[in-house]
Amino acid sequence: MINSKPEYYEYLEADRQANKKKKIHAHLFGDYTYNYLNLMRKLEYYTNCKSDIISKIYRKFLNARYKQLSVKTGIQIGINSFGKGLALFHYGSIIVNGTAQFGEFCVVQSDVNVSAGVRGGNEVYIAPGVKILENVAIADNVIIGANAVVCKDIEEPHTSWGGIPAKKISEKGFEFKM
Repeated sequence: MINSKPEYYEYLEADRQANKKKKIHAHLFGDYTYNYLNLMRKLEYYTNCKSDIISKIYRKFLNARYKQLSVKTGIQIGINSFGKGLALFHYGSIIVNGTAQFGEFCVVQSDVNVSAGVRGGNEVYIAPGVKILENVAIADNVIIGANAVVCKDIEEPHTSWGGIPAKKISEKGFEFKM
């Protein structure tokens, strides 16, 4: 969670590296997923760190833009849900409940649905089509394969899971490489 301006820039830099971008800020036109991610981080910063009247008004403007870009991209992620280094490579139906909490350096692909109360670790890879049901805990360095449905806790770190319902399919986990 972003709690200061230096931490805000730390998050932006980690997101830049995770998404393999050249600049810390997104281009105004075209790069919708990275633009969404930048806007999400700015909204997190203003929500967590600023409380004066001008900041509250600006936060309302940011929130309106965030919702508008959410409709345009199909991405709907609650603020303060992911740690630094979130990678979003594709836009389209990504829904993460605002009560879900994930660690650092996670990758979320398209057509993902994460329910309320999910607690994810660091370096979690969520492949296309994954559904994670309510109140599930996911360990660090886990890969969740395409179209998997996770209905119970994944307690083993450095593993891969797939299927409906998700079962362990490999001892190979996810390590984020920059």
